[in-house]
Amino acid sequence: MTVRILAGTADPDAARALLGLLGQLPGAEPAPALGDSTTLLETLTRAAEAGIDELPEVVIVQEGIGPMPALDLIRDVALRFPAIGVVLLTADPSPAVLAAAMDSGARGVVGFPLSYDELGARVEAAATWSAGVRRHLGPQRALPAVAGGTLIAVAGAKGGVGTTVTAVQLALAAHASGRSTALVDLDLQGGDIASYLDVQFRRSIADLADIADVSSRVLHDAMYVHESGPALLLAPADGERGEDVTDRSARLVLAALRQRYEVVVVDCGTQMTSANAVAVEVADAAVLVLTPDVIAVRAAKRMVRMWDRLQIRKPQDTTAVVNRHTRGTEIQPSLIGRITGTRMATSVIPAGFRELQAVIDAGRLQDLDARSTVKAGIWALAGELGLVSGATLPAARGKKQRRERSERGDRGQVTLETLGMTPIILITLLLIWQAVLAGYTFTLAGNAADQAARAAAVGSDASAAASSDLPSAWGPGDTSVSRADGTVSATVTLKMPLLIPGIGDFVPISGHAKTLDETAKR
Repeated sequence: MTVRILAGTADPDAARALLGLLGQLPGAEPAPALGDSTTLLETLTRAAEAGIDELPEVVIVQEGIGPMPALDLIRDVALRFPAIGVVLLTADPSPAVLAAAMDSGARGVVGFPLSYDELGARVEAAATWSAGVRRHLGPQRALPAVAGGTLIAVAGAKGGVGTTVTAVQLALAAHASGRSTALVDLDLQGGDIASYLDVQFRRSIADLADIADVSSRVLHDAMYVHESGPALLLAPADGERGEDVTDRSARLVLAALRQRYEVVVVDCGTQMTSANAVAVEVADAAVLVLTPDVIAVRAAKRMVRMWDRLQIRKPQDTTAVVNRHTRGTEIQPSLIGRITGTRMATSVIPAGFRELQAVIDAGRLQDLDARSTVKAGIWALAGELGLVSGATLPAARGKKQRRERSERGDRGQVTLETLGMTPIILITLLLIWQAVLAGYTFTLAGNAADQAARAAAVGSDASAAASSDLPSAWGPGDTSVSRADGTVSATVTLKMPLLIPGIGDFVPISGHAKTLDETAKR
């Protein structure tokens, strides 16, 4: 039988010695050693996604591996990948260490200096146990990458960016989708979940700090089931008690919560401690909340760089979400993604101070209106994280619906405006046409007066001359002739038609002309 072995050790010398001996074991296929717990877990997770047959049969963990302690790493591997036999490599193979390793889920302990016989026996025993487990699981059954529920860690780039509001609404969204949900406040010195939900409860996560075995009964006593549905594990009311919550106790509590709830949402606040760093490290998804301003973007960049340096989480494995987003802001999500190196959430949370003010002041964040753009944005983020189904997402004020509503509204508005403007347009056209008729009448009257004056000057019939060139709708008009000082003057008055020539008269318009009286010279 071929035994695939994956080793995790931070000591290069120990890694060389271990791989050398493993290579001599019959049927053993050792993979290159991994130097930290984060890389080891990521490698196993990727293998588990392809199926149980892609997982190694044996994992060897050295006692000095980091950043996760070796026993905690063994416990995590045993819970998440039960078909793997784990062996602890330690310099102190005492009965106490053996008992602690077995309690964590190890299948054996190997001491330094390494012995071929001892190492071979422990690897063979772990591989045999792994093969038995896999037979029970079945050859076609895929192994889930995470045992228990989904853990979402929500952290803020800096204070005041909306971290707690986002965490609470994510938990409410998950519960509304029919999934059992726990909301944990790991902002140990300044947690505000109790204030946002108007909860007064004397138990907190600090009461679980000294408990080695966090059972369901212990969790039940420390948690408070809120009226809105999610179970709350609050931060201590006395901030100094937050120091009691260590990384080890946080790891135990979160592991216990994942075994009991389908969704665990953790509010990590904005200050990184050993406790909330554990939450970010073990979370299925880490959400970093920031606002679209220079200060918040710089803070987010510092945060993800710190996580990367401490091997807590890589930037590309972090989901950044923009709160208080507006279309007019200069810093858009795509730019933030390039600056921080994180994966940007497709969903954004719009600015909605008026929507939030009343429910925050009342301590009733669960009563946020379903039509709220803020709620729609956060619940859309929950859908993106896989916490809710599409049917649960609030339908109000989606981008598509806003666009359709806008298009329908614009069409209706154009129709109403067209109907309202029609009389004005008609009246304007009529006035323009009447002005054209007035100008034409002035021209006709002036021309008729010239004809009448020239006819009168030579002794001809002035009225006949005036009406000779007039259209029938305007003629014949009133013609008057006067003589004085050797000149003859003619005045022709026409009636300006009202809209349609020949139908009715409107205003009389006169034309005047003067010329020399040639009859006086004779």
